[in-house]
Amino acid sequence: MKILIAPDKFKGVSTAQEISQLMRNLIQKCVPQAQLRLCPMADGGEGTLNSIIYMLKGKTLSATVFDPLMRAKQVQFGMAQLPEKDTALIEMAQASGLFRLAPEERNPMETTTYGTGELVLEAIKHGAVHIKIALGGSATVDGGLGFLHALGAIPKSKTTLPKGLTGKHLDSILSLDLEPAIQKLKGISITGLVDVHVPLLGDHGAARMFGPQKGATPEMVETLEKGLYHFEEVLAKSSGYLLKNNPGAGSAGGLGMAILALGGRLESGFKFISQNLKLEDQMKGCDLVITGEGKLDASSREGKVPISVARVAKKAGVPCYAIVGALDVNGEWYKEEGIVRVFPLFDSAFVENDARKELFQQKMADTINMIFSKKTVNT
Repeated sequence: MKILIAPDKFKGVSTAQEISQLMRNLIQKCVPQAQLRLCPMADGGEGTLNSIIYMLKGKTLSATVFDPLMRAKQVQFGMAQLPEKDTALIEMAQASGLFRLAPEERNPMETTTYGTGELVLEAIKHGAVHIKIALGGSATVDGGLGFLHALGAIPKSKTTLPKGLTGKHLDSILSLDLEPAIQKLKGISITGLVDVHVPLLGDHGAARMFGPQKGATPEMVETLEKGLYHFEEVLAKSSGYLLKNNPGAGSAGGLGMAILALGGRLESGFKFISQNLKLEDQMKGCDLVITGEGKLDASSREGKVPISVARVAKKAGVPCYAIVGALDVNGEWYKEEGIVRVFPLFDSAFVENDARKELFQQKMADTINMIFSKKTVNT
């Protein structure tokens, strides 16, 4: 039996690489004769750098930039000669991610993407010509204002503006001169890799849908929504592009919009990664694909790993199982996407701490054992 193991990270628990290895070890105990292939996945969110830089025959470099609260942090980015010569791979979460903050520090009125802009400049210093920015895991809803400021864009306001502009500054920007930033990016292509095609505004947008998980109160959410609406008008006038209706413009709290304003583009992070990892080729000859992530819910259909892997498996005619931390869906629509069965480990999203790490591993072991020992699949 040939099995491809292709999960995403379980956010807050383990990386995609660690989950893949855990699944492999547990399956080998149940089915020693199985031939197992590991393909840790990502979708443009956290984990993208680790999942792909090795496969691209690249290297990881370090830089010191500002985090979401303008504290100096050492972070990583990748440089590779594939898929195009002199390609930099940046995870915006490295500089501006939610994982950089303690729970009590989460407040998108006070967080900035400034450090992500600094990372782009660091990549250019190292010879990057093509820059890919993974847009998942952000702590921000600043519309990319901090990012643009770090790249050299000049904002104008009635009040004096600080170095690290945040969500609370959105509605105070009167105009924004993008030309200095555009000149720094001359000859550079910039692409945002999106895990979910988030619109900028509305109930499914950057502020209302994702603001609360970044620490926004209901009052903050509406302030940020109004701020994004205003800033989009300013940015559209400065760039000459209509930005707010672009799918993915709201990714990473509106950073997608800022990339578009610079003449960049947005593309599916999963598509970029699966093509470079040759996912479809790795499925050839397999009898089963096992994927997974921390939580399967409605947003999973918008580009997250399990559904995206399942779609490729369905096209290849290979059954796909998903092991997930938790399941929060109405109906069984995932079967239409190619997932034959879903195996949730917990009733609700799993939050790791030292006491529960062992429980997580035991739940995974019990699930793998159930799948194979009860002949859920034909071994």
